[in-house]
Amino acid sequence: MTVSTGALTPHLARGSRVRIECERLVHRGLGLGRYAGQVIFAFGALPGEEVTVEITSVHRRHAFADTVVVHRASSDRVVPLCPYFGVCGGCQLQHASYRLQLELKEEVLAESLQRHGLRMPEGADALGAAEPWGYRWRGEFHLLAGRSGLGFTERGSYSVVEVESCPIHHPSINQVLGTVGPSVKGQRGHPETLQLTVGAGGAEVLVKSRPKASLSDRVVSESASGNPVGVRLTGEATEIDYRGRSFRVYSDSFIQVNQGSLDRLYETVVDWLRPELPGSKVVDAYGGSGWLSLRLADEGARVTVLEQSPVSARLSELHAEMYRPGTLEVLCGSVEELLPGLEGLTVAVLDPPRSGLAPQVSGWLAMAGPPTVVYLSCEVSALARDLEALCRLGPYELDQIRLVDMFPQTYHFETVALLRRK
Repeated sequence: MTVSTGALTPHLARGSRVRIECERLVHRGLGLGRYAGQVIFAFGALPGEEVTVEITSVHRRHAFADTVVVHRASSDRVVPLCPYFGVCGGCQLQHASYRLQLELKEEVLAESLQRHGLRMPEGADALGAAEPWGYRWRGEFHLLAGRSGLGFTERGSYSVVEVESCPIHHPSINQVLGTVGPSVKGQRGHPETLQLTVGAGGAEVLVKSRPKASLSDRVVSESASGNPVGVRLTGEATEIDYRGRSFRVYSDSFIQVNQGSLDRLYETVVDWLRPELPGSKVVDAYGGSGWLSLRLADEGARVTVLEQSPVSARLSELHAEMYRPGTLEVLCGSVEELLPGLEGLTVAVLDPPRSGLAPQVSGWLAMAGPPTVVYLSCEVSALARDLEALCRLGPYELDQIRLVDMFPQTYHFETVALLRRK
């Protein structure tokens, strides 16, 4: 059904098609357009394009749609590398040049801060990824019921689309996809998802089955005969090298999935803090397995690591014993409970989960936080909310901010913010 313009305001309904001009891209990589005064968020549209879209859902003040015809294409439109793009829900921006992807993410960051009464500091910048494809060292794949394939959830659905390969995942993951899926077909109590993590420089893939982790070894053994040359499977643990150190990795321990761009993220923190690190007492909250903590200790800081996961906390202790004995103190527990007990802090490094800081953490920082805070965030809305509490309403000022694109082809990105007490 095509909606035509008339004297009355046209009624948008699911399945109707309208022609719009995309004004700009907004969060989640959607193109914003208008039809008869109604806002439409269109998947697959780029700024300046004239497109026909099909309405997928209608809300009180806006509607969502899919681009079905491009009448006037942007010079930044490219052919998606993945044949599943638009069906699979993993990527949102493969149709845009990487230059435009970075511009979009910078605009989203600036607009998110502005909505919370904050401005981008002078000198704010963005670092692109070292490699826009094949960068994910960890992936979570769904098994298709009654079939041997693996896949991802469809865009806008809970159904699973089978994939033979994924161009944003590490080549070693793509090499083993064809063997680990068939290995569990028809087995009683087969897993619902398989987590695959690359280690040993690409020579090893760690397998974790969910919800029953005990099935991981069976998946490994059943897949052994079909493994590609040069890639071995394990259900126990693997190792990843970073800056000359070998870090133990379990399926339950956190890693940054984009290892190729990890230096751009962590060295931003180290570079900004370097002048004040020697002799400083630093807390690395949500410190994971101690990768960044050790870099801070390299610069002369005395670091206390706070980590809620017992597995990651123990790994942090292990890595400290191996590489910088006596420089790290590791406390296992929630940041909300442990942070107020620390005294004499000079710097707080915060890398919380996607949900951002708990109110107790923001409150403690506002009342008793150290002179310097570095906040790493993978969710811009949570970052903007927390920066409003700490800067616009609290005792800090936003001194520097940098966007680090760790997730090309998607709308996600990392941000590093440097806060100073006023």
